[in-house]
Amino acid sequence: MMKDMDVVDSPVAVVARLWEEHRNEPWDRGWNDLEVAGVDLVSLDTRLGGCTYTWVANGGSFHERGMATVGLILGQLDTILPELTEDDSPRVWHRLHLMAQLITAHNTPPAQASS
Repeated sequence: MMKDMDVVDSPVAVVARLWEEHRNEPWDRGWNDLEVAGVDLVSLDTRLGGCTYTWVANGGSFHERGMATVGLILGQLDTILPELTEDDSPRVWHRLHLMAQLITAHNTPPAQASS
């Protein structure tokens, strides 16, 4: 039983669960044309979705370029969160922020191929 608990609580499992929650939440069409603090929310969501999928599929491992993208997205989320109103569904963007934080904090870079 304890082993199952460790798996559920791993950062990869937590990010996967948060991503599944995000995917199951209805998309607010109002976000399609919304920019907050100069950040296009559709682009932010799409880019983090791709990064999240790849990171989870790779068991919590992401290369430098992918981590640079996650870092950029995390910075954008830091910028937009204080600007959101209740109409912008801040819980959605806080969830994405947590996912980006977890990926950043728990990434295991892939092993370098030796020549």
